[in-house]
Amino acid sequence: MSRCFLPHVCIFVALLVPPLRAAETGGESDDAGTPAAGTASAEPRADVPSADDATRAFRLAEQELRALATEQSRLADARATAAFREVRAIGAPAEAGRILAFQPLADGGLVIATGAGEKYGETSLVGAVASIFGFTPPQPKASPKDQLIWLDATGATGRSAVLPCSCKGIAVAPDGAVVAVGGDRVTVFSADGEQIAAAAAPHVRQTDEDRAALVEELTEQHREMLEARQEQVERWVKAKDALEAIPEDERTPRQKRELAVAERMAKMHAAAPARDQPPLEVFIAGKLATARSIHRVAASREHLFLVASEPVGYGFAVWRCGRDFGAPTKIIGGLRGCCGQMDVQIVGDELVIAENARHRVAVYDLDGVPRRTFGAANRTDVRKGFGGCCNPMNACAGPDGTMLLSESNGLVKQFTGDGILVDIVGAANVAAGCKNSSIGLSADGTTLYYLDIQKGRIIVLEKKS
Repeated sequence: MSRCFLPHVCIFVALLVPPLRAAETGGESDDAGTPAAGTASAEPRADVPSADDATRAFRLAEQELRALATEQSRLADARATAAFREVRAIGAPAEAGRILAFQPLADGGLVIATGAGEKYGETSLVGAVASIFGFTPPQPKASPKDQLIWLDATGATGRSAVLPCSCKGIAVAPDGAVVAVGGDRVTVFSADGEQIAAAAAPHVRQTDEDRAALVEELTEQHREMLEARQEQVERWVKAKDALEAIPEDERTPRQKRELAVAERMAKMHAAAPARDQPPLEVFIAGKLATARSIHRVAASREHLFLVASEPVGYGFAVWRCGRDFGAPTKIIGGLRGCCGQMDVQIVGDELVIAENARHRVAVYDLDGVPRRTFGAANRTDVRKGFGGCCNPMNACAGPDGTMLLSESNGLVKQFTGDGILVDIVGAANVAAGCKNSSIGLSADGTTLYYLDIQKGRIIVLEKKS
């Protein structure tokens, strides 16, 4: 990685220094590194950035760059030695927009979801700079329609079907039925591409009593959020007032820096955007709408398994319902994912969940009973753990009862059902960043597919002969 990226890394790391200092001293710090009361002292403090903090930030940035360089080197090695090699890419048909999701079919073809898509993962530095300097982005083109398209084994376009919203995930049931989810919609098609069922948020079936209890929980969460925001404002204002009480000509250089920080942070927290502290009614409505949204789906012969956000807090849950959408039941809760990504797949007779924010895989039976977990974070050795801020991202069934797990940097690893690494089987060349990294294996096991969501295409990796 080029060293021209170093200043941006340093800025990012500098923002992390106050919380890191607090962690080292056994204390706690909010996201902004709020100072303690009584800032008149010239003694160095752990929670306000200083020249020493900047030096430390640069050292941490250099460590981060070394870790990234090591990771890139390991990726290059994996790309050169893996059993599956990248050979081509599949794009959406003309005027269809971008590929948003896909699944391999038993006949060797693919079913793909296309449309305008949405922004996934981290905001780019280019976008951030453009925002700072007020650049106007180009006007977007007319959005293509959301649809499913069936491709045969040669890649030729076959039938298509319109979807009611942008697709987030596709599952193919054992009987060949295709299930697509997005927004709060679930749409089911036969193996021949005919729509046979549809529902809006089938997992949300609340009695008046259930809704009242949920609203009470959300009200408490909203109150805690506002209190935390007010405490941040008060801490910064107190710090600012204490520094301003020192005559200007008596302030040390450190105190002058601290005052500038305190003034900025007090102003920022006091003028927090409405989305950070919306009125209670708006907050509750938003949370209820978010809980209706479906992120992924898996399908067995009898059931659908839907991943949705928890209405309270920031986790994910898995809901099970019948293929007719009946008897919805929450079977798994408290899952942790990043950037709206949480994948569930059926491998054999188990649910495999790529719980990316915990750098692990969680395995459950089809009733939601935990069976085992495996995985750990490791930035520098791709064979000893999952890298990045949050991986693995997605899963699919592998050959002979194994499972395949993808990382957002392009890696695809094969594990036994017990979580033992078999091998790194492929490494797609994609941009890094937390994002949907769906994968699929062809029925004959010779072709591996990796979704490049940022470019709206599917990367094809073929097994070496």
